[in-house]
Amino acid sequence: MIVLKKINQTNYKECISLRTTDEQKQFVCVNWYSLLESLYEKNRHALGIYLDDAMIGFMMFSHYPADASYAYDSWWIERFMIDTKFQNMGYGKEALIQGIHWFDQNISENVLRISAVKTNDVALKLYEKLSFIRTGEELEGEIVLLKTR
Repeated sequence: MIVLKKINQTNYKECISLRTTDEQKQFVCVNWYSLLESLYEKNRHALGIYLDDAMIGFMMFSHYPADASYAYDSWWIERFMIDTKFQNMGYGKEALIQGIHWFDQNISENVLRISAVKTNDVALKLYEKLSFIRTGEELEGEIVLLKTR
């Protein structure tokens, strides 16, 4: 069973040790950088994705106020990755479902966004399977999708 746990001083090294495939490195930021963001920038929630007692992935929710680069005040799943040893087993889908549930329980907003590099067909198909809808927007070269409650 997949559960999400806050990243803290007891598990951050485990998070940093998670890896993607070489081909996926172009799609996701390294976890140590995301953890720094979660410590020093407002409205960041870094969560480990656990299968039983083992961290198998990482997810970070972020809030961005509207600005010149994106016109909407919005919450995002800004980071989402599953360690290479646990891919293609359905854990990504289960983790994303748990992440949406976490968002619904912890953030009082009705809209959640996520984005993916145009060539990341696996991610785009997964997001759409879980009712994220393409907005027609691109942000920093990525396709934007949103999900409403």
